[in-house]
Amino acid sequence: MFFGKPKNLLGLDIGSSAIKMVELKDLGKGKGYQLKAFGIEPLPAEAIVGGTVMDSGAVIDAVHKLLREHNIKNLAVATSVDGNSVIIKRISMVAMSEAELAEAIQWEAGQYIPFDIEEVKIDHQILETDPATGNISVLLVAVKRDLIGEYTSLLGQAGLGAAALDVDVFCVQNAYEINYPINGSEVTALVNIGSSTTNIGVLKGSSPLFWRDIQAGGHNYTDTLQREMNLSFQQAEMAKKGEQVEGVRPEQVVPILNAVTEEFGAELKKTLDFFRVTTNENVIHKIILSGGGTQVPHIDRYLSQFFGVPVEIMNPFQNIVVDEREFPLDTINRLAPHFAVAVGLAQRKMGD
Repeated sequence: MFFGKPKNLLGLDIGSSAIKMVELKDLGKGKGYQLKAFGIEPLPAEAIVGGTVMDSGAVIDAVHKLLREHNIKNLAVATSVDGNSVIIKRISMVAMSEAELAEAIQWEAGQYIPFDIEEVKIDHQILETDPATGNISVLLVAVKRDLIGEYTSLLGQAGLGAAALDVDVFCVQNAYEINYPINGSEVTALVNIGSSTTNIGVLKGSSPLFWRDIQAGGHNYTDTLQREMNLSFQQAEMAKKGEQVEGVRPEQVVPILNAVTEEFGAELKKTLDFFRVTTNENVIHKIILSGGGTQVPHIDRYLSQFFGVPVEIMNPFQNIVVDEREFPLDTINRLAPHFAVAVGLAQRKMGD
């Protein structure tokens, strides 16, 4: 592109239970973004398991349906990955030029990556310089090449071009930063609750300090309701969200939901305790939730009581210009927490 600013990519969050799509228009000159398109399409159970695509046909069909129903013409896509095939480390290195760092990081990465270095694609970003030592803090990200190939091939079969590959936890941070004021001294835990995986990122101001995925999410509630109350998958999904299910009384459901939330809170606490003992930060000032798991009634209230800090459910469209004639606000607000990753992806531009 020789003239004008680079175009935003189509954000496509391929989750284990649904595909979320967002397209944004950059308004330029610091004016933020306008929503051009958004949509969500459920996937059949077991279509994607643990980040691995088990039924590519179902995923491609869901992508085609989103593109068709929302009249999408932008076929350059940013998508993201998470899970065991992704390694993220913050490391300290001697200050050097970007060209020297690009070469040195390949050697340095071998100390931190539990895979053969030939099996991964490595990227990095300088975060900050330590004024006392002059050393630089570098964000190191490694993704297994076979996972990249799988997603690139999948998008190609859907007629799309994979222009950028990101990591879920960083996409959530991007969405958070354009929608919420940033206090440089405040430590915030971003907790993105997916169907089977929860991404956790801890920031100080806008500087990332810690990342971890835990294998817990919305399916824990669904599975437990199915097992304890002999419900179908669809009935359990409805009950999990606080919706009315024939023959099921709310007083039966609430204790089960609370028990699963208690287990989730305990897993989250282990991770945040590990963050505290491995960094110099002893206090987390607030927790921001996103993802489909936030649909469980009162999960934010329970976690606030459990951790003793404010807990808020993210609205990744909060500071995005939305034309109410095209996108009813009640629909936007109801579905918003699902779209944190997709909004973060849709901020990416061609050539990033």
